[in-house]
Amino acid sequence: MRITQPALGKYICGMVASLIIALAGGWLILAPFALGYQPYSASWTSQTVNDFVMGISVAVVGLISFALFFYSLLGALRAAGVITARLRPVAQTPAPYQPQATAPQASAPSQSDLDRTLATLAEALAADLTARRQTGSDQQSDQSVEQMMNRRDAQ
Repeated sequence: MRITQPALGKYICGMVASLIIALAGGWLILAPFALGYQPYSASWTSQTVNDFVMGISVAVVGLISFALFFYSLLGALRAAGVITARLRPVAQTPAPYQPQATAPQASAPSQSDLDRTLATLAEALAADLTARRQTGSDQQSDQSVEQMMNRRDAQ
């Protein structure tokens, strides 16, 4: 089997050239202040505005081209098998909760002790919650009947 070696030179040369272009844009931004043809605390001259706008434009183009060369290099390395693509986790929707009114199932040989313990605990919690809801609704209805009786007696 023949292994393909990726040609990295073109990507590295492109990234180096892009960084040089971005640095040239940075120099254009700083030149009016470094060379002194922009007077201190005066409004910007037309040369300063021109250098600043062109410097930003050149720096942005250099940075964008660097990013494109970098992603092209990553693609070539993935195609050659040097690096692998990141696996993104797939979001799964949880199944709706369905309480079981029956006793826990007989322990299956493949079910671990932890699974059996957690299943028993979950069923006990569900039964307790159901009992509390029923008791709470009975107490609320008794209190509302008592309040109504007190109002009638007061009238």
